[in-house]
Amino acid sequence: MGREDEVAVERLMDVHRAVLGRVVECYADTRADREDLSQEIGLALWRALPGFRGDCSERTFLVRIAHNRGVDFLVRRRRSATAPEADCEDLRPGPEDATGARERRELLFTALRTMPVGFRQVLALALEDLDHREIAEVVGITPENVAVRLSRARDMLRQKMRKVQ
Repeated sequence: MGREDEVAVERLMDVHRAVLGRVVECYADTRADREDLSQEIGLALWRALPGFRGDCSERTFLVRIAHNRGVDFLVRRRRSATAPEADCEDLRPGPEDATGARERRELLFTALRTMPVGFRQVLALALEDLDHREIAEVVGITPENVAVRLSRARDMLRQKMRKVQ
């Protein structure tokens, strides 16, 4: 793999940076873990890109890799059974409205991270505006199963968010 592959990976990751950031946040609690997972995703994308045949969109291809790396990351973290270290994040923005939005976002991602992986995946992908067919391609289930899981995941999320508020 040459320089053109590196450029292609950088371009894909740059174009879909926001999506990747949200995927990573679904699977990793701390800043250090998010950075590690992002690097793993980049490496996996670099390895997989030569085999990309165009059967799906680049975005679906990238999100599939990111979610698979996220699941692998969770499995490895659970096996190691180490508690995540406290991470001091510098989340600057500003006044109260930014604080409220950040708190709601953190509540959402915290609730997502407590959900079983199968439900977490479909909900996170739906939040990225992937349709049932695309989600099915990423996760490896039928679109009908996506609909069922998504419905159950939304119910779980509602219950978790009610408990927090």
